[in-house]
Amino acid sequence: MINILKIKVLMFWSKLSYLYSLFIGSKTSRKIIVIESDDWGSERIPNVNVKDCLKEKGIDMYSNPHSKYDTLERLDDLLVLGELLKGIENQFEKKVKITTNFISANPDFGKIKANHFKSFYYESFNITYRNRDGNTRVLEEINGLINRGYIKPQYHGREHINAILWLKELENGNSAFLEAFNLNTYAIDASNGKSSRKNLMAALEYEDLVHMKFILNSIESGHEIFKSIFGFPSKTFIAPRYVWNPDLEYTFAKCGFTHLQTALFQQSPNQKDYTSIFHYTGQKSRNANIYYMARNVYFEPAYGKIDWVNNALQKIDLAFKFKTPAIISMHRINFVGGLDSKARDFHLEQFLILLKSIILKYPEVEFMTSDELAEIL
Repeated sequence: MINILKIKVLMFWSKLSYLYSLFIGSKTSRKIIVIESDDWGSERIPNVNVKDCLKEKGIDMYSNPHSKYDTLERLDDLLVLGELLKGIENQFEKKVKITTNFISANPDFGKIKANHFKSFYYESFNITYRNRDGNTRVLEEINGLINRGYIKPQYHGREHINAILWLKELENGNSAFLEAFNLNTYAIDASNGKSSRKNLMAALEYEDLVHMKFILNSIESGHEIFKSIFGFPSKTFIAPRYVWNPDLEYTFAKCGFTHLQTALFQQSPNQKDYTSIFHYTGQKSRNANIYYMARNVYFEPAYGKIDWVNNALQKIDLAFKFKTPAIISMHRINFVGGLDSKARDFHLEQFLILLKSIILKYPEVEFMTSDELAEIL
């Protein structure tokens, strides 16, 4: 009975916080939609064979949809997405734009192993493409989608793993992480020792001053990689798993980011767990000259079989009634098919239904990228 009451209180508080964020957020009479998609460039599960091997070793590869479906984008994924967006543009004369938030590097497993897990080494994501495919066609297609105005990369961090904590687990002989490491992956759901953290994907949390300096360097060096590959800086930043210490915002501003993409609640690490910090679109940081843009719509068909289309349409309608931009979270997992092409096609089918429904209901709708929204806020 107490647990049921607690759940009801949490649900009420969550709904109240959501409505308050719409009420207090930046206002505009324009019907603006921003689609923010995280995790591009990061290698999750390399291929089906790796997934099957991990499953055989007793690692859960199905409870978490990212373990089940998520992998580095392939040429076929980009071609299918490009055709979908081109079809929408031809039919409705509307250019749908997607903010693709990129992780700029992946672990260099060979160098890490050769150094006996003492230091972290990485390779830029374009090298990961080349090593996998033997060519540069994926990056060429990404640049083609950028030039056609369909996607706009923004920065999501250098790596999507807490490198220092991960190396400790490997050095201490964590069998699950070692099994995954030997298959050139890290992104598994497994116990990481005595830590209270659920997993190690929160790349920006730190335990001491040395760890903090590593994180600060990773943010800055990762952005340099981003700029060298794309030829422009990122104006916005999104922390992996929405986890960051507010003190890092000085470094975010130093990098030139004007806005932080975030969920309604930032998770700030404390000694035992996380402290939730409420955000809304247009809110200014207390720590640096930087602003927040809070996601208020979730469209993640890969996460489970609920009515994602109607749920998203209801949230978009509510955002527009409050005269605030609708900022949609839609992770890369929904766009890739390297582990299951049929699942990708279904997710994209749902995306297409959503886009057509939005345009038919709101003919004046404007699709923007996160940096474009940042310019007008």
